[in-house]
Order: sequence, then structure tokens, then C-alpha cells
Amino acid sequence: MATHSPHPSFWLANLERTQLPSAEDLPESVDVVVIGGGLTGVSTAYWLSSLGIEALLLEKGKLSSGATGRNGGHIVADSDTDFAVAIQQQGLAEAKAILSFSRENFRQLHEFVEAHQVECDFRTNDLVSLALNAEQAAYLKQSCELMAAHGLISDFWDTQEVTVRTQSDAFCAGLRMSGHGQLWPAKLVIALAQQAIQQGAKLATHTLVKHVERHAVHITVRTDRGDVQTKAVVYATNALAYHLLPELKDIIKPVRGQALATAPAPRLWDFDWLANDGYEYAIQRVDGRIIFGGMRWRSPSKEEYIEDDVSIDHRVSQGLQAFLSDKFEPLRDIKIEYEWTGIMGFTPDEQPLIGELPHRPGEYIAAGFTGNGMSLGFLAGKVLAELIAGREGAPIPAAFAPRRFSGTDVSWLKHN
Repeated sequence: MATHSPHPSFWLANLERTQLPSAEDLPESVDVVVIGGGLTGVSTAYWLSSLGIEALLLEKGKLSSGATGRNGGHIVADSDTDFAVAIQQQGLAEAKAILSFSRENFRQLHEFVEAHQVECDFRTNDLVSLALNAEQAAYLKQSCELMAAHGLISDFWDTQEVTVRTQSDAFCAGLRMSGHGQLWPAKLVIALAQQAIQQGAKLATHTLVKHVERHAVHITVRTDRGDVQTKAVVYATNALAYHLLPELKDIIKPVRGQALATAPAPRLWDFDWLANDGYEYAIQRVDGRIIFGGMRWRSPSKEEYIEDDVSIDHRVSQGLQAFLSDKFEPLRDIKIEYEWTGIMGFTPDEQPLIGELPHRPGEYIAAGFTGNGMSLGFLAGKVLAELIAGREGAPIPAAFAPRRFSGTDVSWLKHN
């Protein structure tokens, strides 16, 4: 049911790549090796170098060629309708800590964009969750009341208002929340890498890490271009973390997401949106193009345990196109210009792993973002850099601690 994708993502197909200096020869040793050239890995290298720590970033392909360059362009900074679930699963204090981390990620990322005048189409906007049926509408109403009770600003739209706001009669309610944004993720990563290099970080693309070995006084990172000795390693490969950490195979699950980009369309909404309990999501860019993703539930496997980000599933493709044309009259004949896939990393409790790996001193991870990498990855890189530097930084929610899975598999308690 999968076919070869005719296009890379909109973000990568239209990216003017700046020629960044890549190490011709790997150094024999370095303070920290960061594995992964997406937002989280490049952010970690940026923050390490800003603290005067020598960092080497290794990426098996090009920068931002994985999930960061293949997402939907969202960045969320406020609670969404999962706040109620977070309270139920984590408790109120921890749910607020997770929310605070996401907001701080948004604030600091925005600050970086402004300070360095990064041209990545960063735009703040509202986010609206849309209900397709009465059950979803009731849940949105409950979520609105819950957030209001805890001082979170939201606005409930009834059927009449949501019809006017969306220019569609397909939805029966909506929940509007502030603190959202959209951006060109790959452009942000390139800008981060430029700043990291200016601060002394080293970059090596097209470099495959084959194995990481622990020794008495150092760690050896073995690559297809040679070995590097280091004091610390950061695993920032999200869904593919288990390739180097086999014990994570049942903890971080690869899930393929699919998205498309339309031709420029008339302005339909002054907000970005989610629908169907977050399974579908869309932004309309400043150029009028709509980036729309989701529909993986149309695949029998729900696109779980798939690492192929080249092919597309035609059932998902048909679902995406039908949703836009059926739900929005102005999009009935819209041209689809790009369609692509990307691999997300899901954890059992839908929270990432951020911090030092248990019983592995000097080895750190930021992975398993469950589709929320843009909302957490920039700050994740900073807090890991601060941990490595021994500095007190933004608190990491206990819900993100890698140690919470240490009892899942006894291999967590063993050294390599």
C-alpha cells in the first residue's frame, strides 16, 4: 500500500542550504559528542559551545534531514486538550511542570530567532482544537473548564461560532488556545548550526555512528569515518535511539507521520488547528500554502514500527486529500504540491526521555518526543548542556526522567 514519494518535504525541497564547514577528519578526542542533526541535537551543540564546552555533532545524513525537516511546522507553547490526561497520569504539579517546560521552550526559541534575526518564517498564532462529533465537543468543553480552573486561558466555540471561524460546517465545537506558532523548522536548524560553529562547535555530516563503547575513563564513539574519544555523549536521534541503545527498542516506538502541502490558497483561518483528538493538524503559511498532516489511523498498522521515510501510504494520502476537499469548500479543487513522511518516536506514557541515562554516567538522551519535538527540543538541548556543564538550569520535569523506565528491562541496569 506504500508508494515511493514523488517529493521530499516542502521544507527540504525549498531549503537553500548554506554551505557549513564539515570536519574533513574527525578529531581524536573531544569533550562531548552529540549524535543527531535535528533540532534537539543541533540545539545541544549550540548550548554546549555557548558554555565553552568543545562539542562535536555527528549526523548520518544532512542536517534536519530526519523528523525535524519533515514535520508539520507547528510549535506549541501552551496546554492542549491533553492537559486533562496529563493531570490524570502525572498529577497536577507535574502536569504544570510539563506545561512550564513547553512554554519556556517557546520563549527561548523565539528569543533566539529574534536575537539572531533568523529568517525561518516564525509566526505566533492561536491554536484551535476542532471537534468532529458530540463526544469530542463535550471533551473540549470539559477541557476548557479545567484549564480555566487552573488559570490557563482558553476560549470555547459553540457550533455556530466554529462554523463561522472555520468557514466549514464540518465541526461542532472548538477550543482556542494562545501560545502557538509556526515556522520553517529546517531553516531554524541551519541557523542554530551556524551559531554553534561560530562558537567553536564542530560538525560532521554524512557520518554514521556504529557503536558507543564505555571504558574506565572515557567513552569511545565508533563511526564509519573513525573513532572519537569523549567524556560525554548525547543521544538525540529520537525514534532511532534504539539503534545505539538496544534496550530502548520497546520504550521508544517509531511511528511514521504523513503530511502534504497545497498550492497557495486564499486566507481561510487566522489560527492553526488540530482535529479528531489531534490526529489531524494544519497550519496555513504566510504564502497561503496549507500544511496538513495526520490520518495514520487509516493504515492497518497505524504506521507504527515503520522507519521508512521515503515512501507514502496511499490510504493515508487519500484520507488527507479527502479531508481538505470534503470539509472546506474553498479547497475542493486545491492542488497538492508536496507530500512526504517522517518518523516520530512514541513512548508508552507519551512523554520524552530527557536527562542522563540511568547507570551510564556521561551518557545523556533527549528522545521519544511523541510528535512534540518542536515544542520541547530546543530547551531539551539547553538543559542537557547545562547538566553536562554542571550548571543549574531550567528544571526538567520528573515525567521526562529516563530512569522511570529502568524497571521495564533489566538491561537498563547494565553497562555496555
